[in-house]
Amino acid sequence: MKLYSKYIENDSFLSWVYNPTPETTRFWQDYILKNPQEKEIINALKVILVDIKTDDIKLSEKEKEEIFTKLLNKIDNKNKPGKIFNLVKRTYKYVAILILVLIVTNVFINNDFETIDDFKFNTISEMPLDPIIKGNTQLIIGQGKPLLIDEKKSLIEYTKLGSIILNEKDTINNNIANEGEVVSFNKLIVPFGKRSKIILPDGSVVYLNAGTKFVFPDKFASNERKVFLSGEAFFEVVTNKEKPFIVKTIEEKVSVEVLGTKFNVSAYPVDSNILTVLTEGKVVVVEKNIFKTQRAILKPGQLASWNKNTEKVNVKEVNTDNYTLWTSGLLHFESESIVNIVRKIERFYNVKIVFENISDAKNINVSGKLDLNDKIEQTLENLTITTEFKFEIINDNKYILK
Repeated sequence: MKLYSKYIENDSFLSWVYNPTPETTRFWQDYILKNPQEKEIINALKVILVDIKTDDIKLSEKEKEEIFTKLLNKIDNKNKPGKIFNLVKRTYKYVAILILVLIVTNVFINNDFETIDDFKFNTISEMPLDPIIKGNTQLIIGQGKPLLIDEKKSLIEYTKLGSIILNEKDTINNNIANEGEVVSFNKLIVPFGKRSKIILPDGSVVYLNAGTKFVFPDKFASNERKVFLSGEAFFEVVTNKEKPFIVKTIEEKVSVEVLGTKFNVSAYPVDSNILTVLTEGKVVVVEKNIFKTQRAILKPGQLASWNKNTEKVNVKEVNTDNYTLWTSGLLHFESESIVNIVRKIERFYNVKIVFENISDAKNINVSGKLDLNDKIEQTLENLTITTEFKFEIINDNKYILK
């Protein structure tokens, strides 16, 4: 099932199937060339997904049941032999099971997202090629048009009076916040190459790393403070025992629950693990689905790593500087894969860095500290000092390590 779910639950893949663009087509064609063993699975899934597509994006319970029945009928009625058909048949079974699970879990999923209309699963977790994470930082208030912030580092503050202050100079009157009990969700989208800091309505502070999407309300409900994250953020949560603070990582349905504390969450869609590191206080990492609920209580100095493939949580002691110094523009690492380090550098500088021989690079771990306030060339020079790599400039946005 995991073989299919990594595509069915990948919004970039679904977008390519239903609304292909030159960028997404090029990306997936390159992906297939690099992963030829996946070609048959991808082609079979495309056939099935196109076949079950309906005109209405939001399916009613009756429509879901009808689709489920049709899928089972397809499995029973088709008798075409061959390897591809057997693959399609198995995949149909998986999609049928997936739809059945969606029917069963629809109630609690809707409770979580009922007020985020256009910002459900299909928007917060696109692949890196999504143009929305390039260019300017975007603040979207309610259903309004994006406010573009050009600065490399931005500061957004929600005041107690309901207004919004951008970079300590521009004030926006947020009329939505004054409309009685109506809660409107806002979106802050930080592209590669930029960072942002936001002060939430309750006074909690959130530092957002490059390539991050953050969804939050203009005011918190009476019983909880819930926000949504795709990417990486460091939280300084104001203590409120009456209102737990909940960070939902939408893609994998993993959440972090706290009352007041300091912690870092890294939940990039392309990474294989969701990482939560605690520097102060106490947090509970929760992975909840229809079959089971896993809880991991962290103490300061601990890391909880939730693996997307095994769906298991692993807790261990760590040096928290390795996971939090990015807020100061520093990258600290101890015996970490150079591939992971390069991925972080790419996000921070909004560049592309390729290895001449990726298989060799995967076996190399390095330790050290990089000042990301330096120019990219200096950062790469510092990185290669402790390795046998040399870097070459291809153009302003592309480099090669060899």
